[in-house]
Amino acid sequence: MSYPPPPPLPPPQPGAWGSPPPNSGKAIAALVLGILGIVSCQVLGIAAIVLGQQANQEIAASRGQLGGEGFAKAGIIMGWVAVALLALGVVGLILFFVVVAAVG
Repeated sequence: MSYPPPPPLPPPQPGAWGSPPPNSGKAIAALVLGILGIVSCQVLGIAAIVLGQQANQEIAASRGQLGGEGFAKAGIIMGWVAVALLALGVVGLILFFVVVAAVG
């Protein structure tokens, strides 16, 4: 005994499930620069902060046509962490030279 094949599925309707909006390129760039700022060059954290702020403004102005708020926020946060690491490095370098000058 065999059953007939099931009927074919209807083709998907465009936008039927509400596909997510595309991510902002500036938000992705802010995320990448934030990661690179923490890992290698802390000065890139400044660029991550600036691009993240621009991406947030761009996303808000698009009225739902652009996504990537999380990427932008993560880029801003990692940018601030990178700037804090840069500040700690500068303070450490200054303290090092003060100690060397005091000993020598």
